Amino acid sequence: MSRSVEWGPVALIDLQRMHWRTAARVDEALQRFAASGEGTLRYVSVDGERVLRLYVAPYFAWITVTPEKVLVWRVLRYA
Repeated sequence: MSRSVEWGPVALIDLQRMHWRTAARVDEALQRFAASGEGTLRYVSVDGERVLRLYVAPYFAWITVTPEKVLVWRVLRYA
């Protein structure tokens, strides 16, 4: 089930604003999810649309999953 991880431009900015160790941990969690499906996921409703979040405490990544890739739209702190 190995997929590639593709970062959107805003998600890259989010990642670059983090401490490098935190950014590496978020990236590692996304790579692991893309490779094995492992991770804490939730569907949430945002403006009437269901979006998928991958949680990497205290952050979450808004993602879209296709058979080929995991597209990362944003990485935001929730706590």
